[in-house]
Amino acid sequence: MSKSIFAQCDGVVSKVPFNCENGAVFKFTIGGAALTMPVTGFLLELSGNYQFLHTVSDFIYFYAFGDRVGELTISGMGFIGNGCPGQEEGGLCKAYGYYMDNRIAAKGDALPISMDSCGSFFAFLTGMRLEIPKADLPIGQYSLRFHVVPNKN
Repeated sequence: MSKSIFAQCDGVVSKVPFNCENGAVFKFTIGGAALTMPVTGFLLELSGNYQFLHTVSDFIYFYAFGDRVGELTISGMGFIGNGCPGQEEGGLCKAYGYYMDNRIAAKGDALPISMDSCGSFFAFLTGMRLEIPKADLPIGQYSLRFHVVPNKN
């Protein structure tokens, strides 16, 4: 049985409890705690550190130097300010406070990050972005940028 939710006007949001026993929602655990802000997407970019050398006799040498530092971007949305009464966990101010408390300049250490059952790694929180794409709606977007330390395993 499915349910539809209709809003009377733009900007009206209802919080619907969601119980996920089977792991259908992708979860991030950062620094041992689950990320409680609404996550709408993420981007993990990893690459190797390598070089190709082409010679005159059409022979190609390949050199591998290990892995490069990767980048993880977690994006989501939230209410402008601290959110609606009773929904403060969804406010953009929470994203800003999270960044200020956990950025590399404040922590100095890499944060352990776990992505659902995909694996875990360490990363530094190096940047964030807050954006309000439509001024007439009380909803904005955030993104947190992490630099991922290459995993030796």
